[in-house]
Amino acid sequence: MTKSVLVVDDQPGIRMLLREVLKTMELNVIEAKTGQEAVDFVKEQHPDLLLLDYKLPVKDGLEVLDELQAENYQIPAVLMSGLSEDDLQGAHSHSLVKTVISKPFNVQEIREIILNILH
Repeated sequence: MTKSVLVVDDQPGIRMLLREVLKTMELNVIEAKTGQEAVDFVKEQHPDLLLLDYKLPVKDGLEVLDELQAENYQIPAVLMSGLSEDDLQGAHSHSLVKTVISKPFNVQEIREIILNILH
């Protein structure tokens, strides 16, 4: 069965890049632009992995993770951010976050992280 990844970013270019990378990995891609859309998609479609931007409209990445965790969703997440490490307080310690990657990111690094989490 094909694994699915929910890509959550308010920047269309980032979503497009990640969609292309994930499709070459034969993964099913779901996309959301806001934190609230991300929560709704997780509840409806139960993806296997969340690629989640930290700064999002409506709800930020940590608010999304807090809400999912409060409702007992155990979905692994990769948090993406253009912020400095100092601005990401609490991100590394969140139980759903497997890793935090900085933007701009290395496509090969993303592929390896995804493969490690999904396999």
